[in-house]
Amino acid sequence: MPAPKPVPPEDLIIPPQDNRICGTICVCQMTAVLSSVALVYLTVAVYMPTLRAFQSGVTEVPAMCTTTRAWHRDACDWATCGEWCLSKSSGACVQIYVNLRRNGTDMLFQNCTNTATKVCYGIDQENAKRSRCIADECRNLTGTFNCTMGTCINITDAFECVFKNTDPPLKCSGRRGKITCIEMDGLQNCHRGTCEKIRTPYNCDRRCVDIPTRNKNVILLSGDKVYLSQCQRAIAEIVDGMREVWNEDQDNILMASCYTITNTTRGVEATDCINGTLLANDVLADKTNFTFLSLLGATNTELLDPSRTVAPPELDLLLANESHLFINMEGCVNTLRDECKEFLRDYGKDGTDHNARARFPCFYAESEMGKVLARFDLEGTYSHFIFAFVLPSVLFVVSCFMLIFCQRTVVVGDDAKMRFKGCAASGLAGSPDKAASANNLGGGGSAMAL
Repeated sequence: MPAPKPVPPEDLIIPPQDNRICGTICVCQMTAVLSSVALVYLTVAVYMPTLRAFQSGVTEVPAMCTTTRAWHRDACDWATCGEWCLSKSSGACVQIYVNLRRNGTDMLFQNCTNTATKVCYGIDQENAKRSRCIADECRNLTGTFNCTMGTCINITDAFECVFKNTDPPLKCSGRRGKITCIEMDGLQNCHRGTCEKIRTPYNCDRRCVDIPTRNKNVILLSGDKVYLSQCQRAIAEIVDGMREVWNEDQDNILMASCYTITNTTRGVEATDCINGTLLANDVLADKTNFTFLSLLGATNTELLDPSRTVAPPELDLLLANESHLFINMEGCVNTLRDECKEFLRDYGKDGTDHNARARFPCFYAESEMGKVLARFDLEGTYSHFIFAFVLPSVLFVVSCFMLIFCQRTVVVGDDAKMRFKGCAASGLAGSPDKAASANNLGGGGSAMAL
């Protein structure tokens, strides 16, 4: 018998689908999934924090805070700033403590001439050059250095230290110099690599000298900046309006500590002024130094306003000591841009590096003064909430509606091709095979009828 004729395999042909239908379904599915995930994530990141912000009782009118200390802790039960809210842990962190007080007085100094400004910086601990003794970088040290476990920072240009007693010298040069000074610690007086530890008591003052005080009757301190001028009068902004509190006819010197000092067309505007005092003209010579000015501001007892209303002493305004500072309600940010690093550097200045302490507006609740916030904006929080809720919700609803619409209107024909129900008849008419079958059926019907 002849071998059976091989039967070729059936070639299944899947017709091309309508890209518009497939694309619409895919986009709607992807949008529904992403918007639902966004709603879940934003519940923790936006919706719940917004609810807590409105229920916190924090006032939108800022008070003033001054940093008292910044602690680097290995284990924390709270942190000033965390970099990612969903992964806050109890590991190492920085805790900033502040003094909370009411706002000082806003003042306007008019007709000021002979103005001078002096900026007195201490040591920038973050950017200062460090000499590591273990790397043999201490062999040529000369001057005054602040050392911590063999790492020394030169403070000669910033401070003038007066002392009497020192420890026996350590020779950091030579073959074994790096081993000898590997644990060098404390304040050191060095000369060509030979260092002596300065014993207490000692006094280190900033080398901010030659501050011109001649023919000046107004001295304003703002952090590390000293503003000096000769003004005709000072006007304070109080509850009842503007009131003159000082003029040049009093023949004395007005001194105060203010948050900001700005030259405007109205005059010199100073905000949040406290510790306003009056100095006799013979107290200051033609030039002085920053340390002496700071001491005068702290010890002088003749107040600018005896009623303690205008630029009062800081203690009169104090609301709470050692309050915990948080960057916001959650104590964390989600930007992932090292925002906390910059925040801690600016707000963590506690005066340990002999620079001015950080002073900034802050927010608090009357019921919980032990917690203060550096950032609080109910209007902005509400705007973010509306945007974060409306956008994913609308996308989710629209995408789900489109999927339901497609499920109701799209059909799959006998040729495995998706069509809208309204287009099914036209699709059938456009198929040559089905049209031929319909003609044959029609012809057969006619023959039978005949």
